[in-house]
Amino acid sequence: MLAGVLQLGQYVLNKKDTGAEEYLQVIENPNDKGNYNHVLKIAFELEKGNITYRGVEYEESSEKINKYAYKKGSARGGDITPTSKYTDPTKTLNKIIISFNDVLKSTNQNDDERKILNDIYGYISSSQEIIENDITEKVKSTPLKKGESFIITVTLFDNNNEKYIGDFQLIRNHLARILDEQYYSKYGKTSKGKGICYYCKNESEVFGFVNTYNSYTVDKIGFVTGGFKQENAWKNYPVCACCAQKLEQGKKYIRENLTSRFSGFNYFVIPKAVIRDAYDEAEFIKTLEEFEKNANFSTNESTKQNLLASEKDFLDIMKDSKNYLNYNMLVFKEEQSGSVFRILLYIEDIVPSKVKKILRVKDEVDEIELFKNLPGKDKTTYDLKFGFDKIRTFFPNSKTEGNFDKSFLEILNNVFTYKKISYRFALGRMISKIRSAFSREEYIESLVLQALMSIMFIDKLNLLSDKGKEVQKIMIEKTEKNKKYLDFFENESYKEVFGSDYKRAVFLTGVLAEKLLNIQYKERGSKPFYSRLNGLKLDKNIVKRIYTEAINKLNEYNKNYYKELEYLIGMYMLGEESQRNISNDEISFYFVLGMSLAKHFNEEKKDGEDEE
Repeated sequence: MLAGVLQLGQYVLNKKDTGAEEYLQVIENPNDKGNYNHVLKIAFELEKGNITYRGVEYEESSEKINKYAYKKGSARGGDITPTSKYTDPTKTLNKIIISFNDVLKSTNQNDDERKILNDIYGYISSSQEIIENDITEKVKSTPLKKGESFIITVTLFDNNNEKYIGDFQLIRNHLARILDEQYYSKYGKTSKGKGICYYCKNESEVFGFVNTYNSYTVDKIGFVTGGFKQENAWKNYPVCACCAQKLEQGKKYIRENLTSRFSGFNYFVIPKAVIRDAYDEAEFIKTLEEFEKNANFSTNESTKQNLLASEKDFLDIMKDSKNYLNYNMLVFKEEQSGSVFRILLYIEDIVPSKVKKILRVKDEVDEIELFKNLPGKDKTTYDLKFGFDKIRTFFPNSKTEGNFDKSFLEILNNVFTYKKISYRFALGRMISKIRSAFSREEYIESLVLQALMSIMFIDKLNLLSDKGKEVQKIMIEKTEKNKKYLDFFENESYKEVFGSDYKRAVFLTGVLAEKLLNIQYKERGSKPFYSRLNGLKLDKNIVKRIYTEAINKLNEYNKNYYKELEYLIGMYMLGEESQRNISNDEISFYFVLGMSLAKHFNEEKKDGEDEE
């Protein structure tokens, strides 16, 4: 993985002139996750060599990353520069004070800039309570969306020109000075020596504290070989200055261009190319530029998408890549304010040909008419589109349903690596959620269709295991009365779903039950037959009982318009003995699927229709 990060870092460094602007390689984007969209500036004014406090002023977070010059520091101290993420007034201002002190102590520079920054530091230190109150008032008066917060920084107005922290050369020099220092000076120790770099294999000075994703750490001496001395960490994982900077730039590039979020997970992709000549390099750069202009990877609220949208664009870029390029996908979780990076899933070597097939199957499923023109709010309609969020619906992480993160990520991995997925396990989870919603008498059609769509997607990729053999022996002549049912089963888009006689019988029994429930609701304003459906915990005997009772009820209401439907169910029931491998979960699912799709067999009816 890190080899791909290194390759991206080389691409970034090739794009820009870093010679005179070394500090730009160090600074970070405090709003990289899109939740620090607001900036509070502790503003000062310079008049005749004297510093005066203007107050706390507000601006929206913009493209001023270089001017904010943010660089995260240690959890216990201040940040590297006097720009910090807001937590509370006292803690945040203390971090800024510590940062000013560190910057001023680290330089022998003695000029106007140092005097200005020293005066600002002095005022903030001596008037902390006043500034804290101003920050508090500004925070209270600024409307925020859920999860949003502030960046706190310091600015100076000089002849109506506003200077930010990143405009001060003293700050830039301070950042440039730690460009390499951050890789060998930590924990009060220095770890560097002469060795062979792990990546470029060149012999040079190498560092021991290069920790690109906080997955390799020597913060405890027990993690270090060679006498448990942290200063010897460079012997464990030696990285030269050049490669360390490439890794850092690659990490920043991934965060800004290749990172997104779906279904409660953060993930990023790492393109990795085997570059043999200038043509390959040009194609690699072209692919990266496509990612860079992909708006769906933006963290701004207006463009951030769920997996359904961003995944399509993301995969579209991947599928058009050349054969020499493959991708690694990493799903991760950051904890303790980003100081801990936990890998939840790592998928290696996703090749464009696999992506093309996944996209083709997705498009096939999206075009199935069962998922089109579904009833929405306010008499609108919508088309159901497949995305991994549909599968996530049945594998959530919630207090009420439990944590199914591991199972969901395993399915995600199996789709991209073409490994089998247990049909019985997946369907079991799906019908369990449907049963819960059914028992609460909630609207379940969307839930049932999401389950069907997910199963069809996986099945069309030929990834379902333990599905069982389909048995179809009953031959029924098509007539004008049964045509609507037989045409439905023979539809090319989904006929494999109804590949056995008994599944058709169970499905049509669900249709019949839904017809009865609708009649009851129209007649009585309630659906008493609902209680006879056993909470969708069905088996073959219960389906027979529901079939018989539904017919009796329809006759009692003198509204049995469904003689042809009853006949078809009876005929298809003859295939019951041949369908020995069907599970009770599968029976329950096909029954509720029939209930959900019963409207596909609606027609204008007159009293006596279908009666012989």
